[in-house]
Amino acid sequence: MDKEQKTINIGKALVMDMVRKANSGHTGGPLSSYDFAYVLYKDFLKFDPDSPDWIDRDRFVLSAGHESALLYSLLTFIGWLEVDDLKQFRQFGSRTAGHPERGVTPGVEATTGPLGQGVGNAVGMAVSETILRAQFGQDVVNHYTYVLHGDGDIQEPVSQGAIALAGHWGLNKLIAYYDANDAQISGKVSRSESTDYRKFYEANNWHVIEVNGHDRNEIRDAIRKAHMEIEKPTAIIGHTTMAQGCANVEGDHETHGAPLSPEEIAASKEKMGLNPNEFFALPDDVVEHFRESFNYARTEVKSWEQVLRKRQLDSQFKSEWDASISGDLPDIDWPEYKAGETVATRKVWGALIEPLASAMKSLTGGSADLEPSNVTAGFAKLVKDFSKDCPSGRNFAYGVREFPMGVINNGILLHGGLKAFGATFFVFSDYERPALRMRALQNIPVISEYTHDSIYVGEDGPTHQPIEHIMACRTIPNLLVLRPADANEAVVASKIAFEQKERPSIILLTRQGLPVLDRNEYASAESFRRGGYIISDCESTAEITIFATGSEVWLALDTKKQLSEYNIRVVNLGCWELFDDQDEEYKASILGSDDSLLVSIEAGVTHGWERFTGRNGLNIGINTFGESAPGKVVADHFGLTPEKIVTKIQERISTQQPVI
Repeated sequence: MDKEQKTINIGKALVMDMVRKANSGHTGGPLSSYDFAYVLYKDFLKFDPDSPDWIDRDRFVLSAGHESALLYSLLTFIGWLEVDDLKQFRQFGSRTAGHPERGVTPGVEATTGPLGQGVGNAVGMAVSETILRAQFGQDVVNHYTYVLHGDGDIQEPVSQGAIALAGHWGLNKLIAYYDANDAQISGKVSRSESTDYRKFYEANNWHVIEVNGHDRNEIRDAIRKAHMEIEKPTAIIGHTTMAQGCANVEGDHETHGAPLSPEEIAASKEKMGLNPNEFFALPDDVVEHFRESFNYARTEVKSWEQVLRKRQLDSQFKSEWDASISGDLPDIDWPEYKAGETVATRKVWGALIEPLASAMKSLTGGSADLEPSNVTAGFAKLVKDFSKDCPSGRNFAYGVREFPMGVINNGILLHGGLKAFGATFFVFSDYERPALRMRALQNIPVISEYTHDSIYVGEDGPTHQPIEHIMACRTIPNLLVLRPADANEAVVASKIAFEQKERPSIILLTRQGLPVLDRNEYASAESFRRGGYIISDCESTAEITIFATGSEVWLALDTKKQLSEYNIRVVNLGCWELFDDQDEEYKASILGSDDSLLVSIEAGVTHGWERFTGRNGLNIGINTFGESAPGKVVADHFGLTPEKIVTKIQERISTQQPVI
């Protein structure tokens, strides 16, 4: 047996041993993909053996994250994992989780998780490489992005939207390998699929190559041809066999999500020329063979470092490079708004990102076909659309693709070097939610600007009026949900979002005009940084405490004026997550005494406000879907006017009965 075949067989044995020891995981897929993954890592993938985070490395994204055992075996060949890590596959606290996790395992570029998202992540990484290469030159930024996906990934519409954009943008340094093994958990792919994916890729402006996915020479030729393609991304469709190399279960779809039996593993090892009684074997000659090009790789890295040092002698280059790497927020003339004006907070976004884009070359972003509504049209005009003809463009015309927008933006940040925001209506956060969750899980500080944040959308009706969305987003751990009360607070909220290094943010902005509050009368807009603050207090112990966010804060303040006979405290709780970060003493000083009547006002579901108002609080909101009418009419219908709120509070005080 030659060294190449032995290395592959040892890798497959490690896969079988990992899954068997864990009594959990996926065996068949990793075995069908192994020939491609071996060729890629051994012969083509550019990386620093001593530093998994080298900036100019090729990126490899395992969109088929259930094939994690495949990736872990290769990372062990490199030396970034140990055999002991493989023995802890899928166990608590290990570096070898069931699906690869960025930040836990060296060499894992993305926590792809549910199928399909990894394809979009890879597209985002390729976008980053293209823009940074245009900004800094190919002598310091010049690498490929590879993604391995299977039938399940390509069936998820999110991947199809990302593939369409990648072809439209001409991302020629993006190479996808489609492991087409005709097997899924429930049976043959043909049970649910008859799409010709060669035609699908070609229709989306991709270069397509079909290979025998177990012929390594065909795979090498395909990757070389992909490198020569200068106008399109390339899809290599590898026709493979599930559980390839096994003794008795080749092609069996039941190997997809289960360990092989001890007897099948022993028989398969014998078929591969390995000792069936050895487990987690990693012979020295296999390691030496796999690492034989590492000295050349180290030389390549040192040459790149020399080029970078030389380029950094140019002060402008160094300044821009350092800013790109750090992601720090530059100081600009932030917009300021005068008390008494009426300003829709969505307009603040455009007034803010345009000067920021001029001062921050790493700022990218785009709207899901809502540029006028999201107020990103000025940004787009300023930085130009990213395209194959304009690789330095920094606006992404995403079209009506909220979920692909989300996963591509995640990939842009995962690559490093750029900031990214996405924009759409808040109600469409439902479409993007899985991407929000994955960025929160990975500590990726992507920003989502969501406009039309409540029933004040009005005439578009209940289909477009977010009701349950703000509470749904608040349930995602590590996600900042920022809902500013006026234009100046929207500036502060945006700053907070752009300052983040490890937390994603959503900024909820209004379609309708809101009064700009007089901060001489009320607390400073900078108080928003603490998530919750007393915007208007009373001289003695509060008899009524009103909690509100966003466009309902002015309602609370007007309500206080109309109930002047009571001592009323108004608390702006515009970001629950930042408020949770405060110390207990501060939080207690804001929330006040349970002896007062605790009231919440928010144009959304009331469920969740009990954490602040308790069992006997008065929660004013909307627990049905919206209505189709002008915004003010809808608000009046749901009792979101100062007069109707005053009435509800008076009724509660007089009856001490729940009034919702």
